[in-house]
Amino acid sequence: MLALQAPVAIAERLWPGTAWPALMPGHGLPTTEIAGDFVLLDHLGAAEETWGRDAPLANLGQDWWVFACSGTGDAWLLSRDQQQTVAFLDHAAGPDALPQPLGIDAGQWLQLADLMAQLEAAQDQGLELAPQALALMEQLAPGLSAHYPYSLF
Repeated sequence: MLALQAPVAIAERLWPGTAWPALMPGHGLPTTEIAGDFVLLDHLGAAEETWGRDAPLANLGQDWWVFACSGTGDAWLLSRDQQQTVAFLDHAAGPDALPQPLGIDAGQWLQLADLMAQLEAAQDQGLELAPQALALMEQLAPGLSAHYPYSLF
C-alpha cells in the first residue's frame, strides 16, 4: 500500500539528523535521487542548472531556481518568494519552456517524490498501484494529478 508521509519524516529517512528545511539557494543537502524523476540537487548543482539552462522565458534566477531534475532532463523549479511554489520545466520545450506551476510547495514536492518512490518500488514487484497513487496525489493537493507532468500508467 502507498501512503503519504510527513516531509519531516521523509527528510529524516533520507538525510538522518537533518530536519527538512525551507529550501533556498545555498541549502546544505547533498544531491539525492529520491525517485527516478525526482533528483534533489545540492546547492552547486542547483546553481549550475539555474544559470546554465537555456530557458530565457522561464526567468530562472530571478523568479525561479532549479532545485531538482528528472532523469530525463526536465527540471523542478522553486519560486524565489516566500511561498516556495513548485513548478515543472519541460526540457523538450527548449528555449520556449515556461514554468508549469503544480500548486504545491517544497514540502509537498518531497511528499510527491516519496510517493513516486513507493510507486516505483511497488511496480518493480509487479503491483499496479497507479490509481491509488493518483488518489493520494489529490489528497496532497487537489488538481495535482491533472497537472503532474508524467504518466503513471
